[in-house]
Amino acid sequence: MVTQHLKLEPSPISQTHVDKVFSPVCNCATSSAHIDFAIRRADHLRIVVRTPSGSAVVADRDFPKGMVHVKWDGRGVPDGIYHAVVHMQRAQRTIDLPNPIRVDTVKPTIALISMSRDGAQTLFRYRASEPAHALLFVNGERRIRTYSTLKRGKFAYAGRLTAKTRLVLRARDVAGNLSPPVKISSL
Repeated sequence: MVTQHLKLEPSPISQTHVDKVFSPVCNCATSSAHIDFAIRRADHLRIVVRTPSGSAVVADRDFPKGMVHVKWDGRGVPDGIYHAVVHMQRAQRTIDLPNPIRVDTVKPTIALISMSRDGAQTLFRYRASEPAHALLFVNGERRIRTYSTLKRGKFAYAGRLTAKTRLVLRARDVAGNLSPPVKISSL
C-alpha cells in the first residue's frame, strides 16, 4: 500500500540538469560539474557523488523550495563516469540522479592535414584525437573557433597571411581540455 502511494505521488525532484562532462584541471568554464534541479518542498539535502573511494559530499545543508544549484569540483578522482545522489532528510528519500557525469582530464591532440589557398581565403584541414573545437591563433590572437566538435574537419581563414605571420593550431575538447600548440608555417 505504501509503495503504491509513492508511485502516485509526484517526484520530489524535477527539472534535473547535470553537466555531462568536465575537466577539473582545465582552468576554464567547465572546471566543475553543475548539478541543478528543483525540489517541491524545503528540505535538508545531502548531495553526494559516488566515487571509487566513497562518496564525495557536494552539499549538506537546508535548501528552500525551488531550484537547487551546486557544483562538484571532481578533484582527486580518476577519469571516469560518476553519478550524483540526493538524500532528502525530511522527505526520507534517496534519489539517484539519472544523468552521468564524466570526468575527463586528458588533453586532446590536433594535427594539420593540409593547408591550401582558395581564392582570398586559406583552407585548413585537421585531425584531432577526439571530438574537439579547432582553434586557430594568428599572431597570438584567436581568430577561428570551429562551431562543431569533430575528429576531422576543415575551416577557412579569410585574413591576410604573410611569411612573417605566426600561426598556431590548437584543439579544445568538450570537457574544456586544451591541446598543446601546433605551430604552422605560413604559405
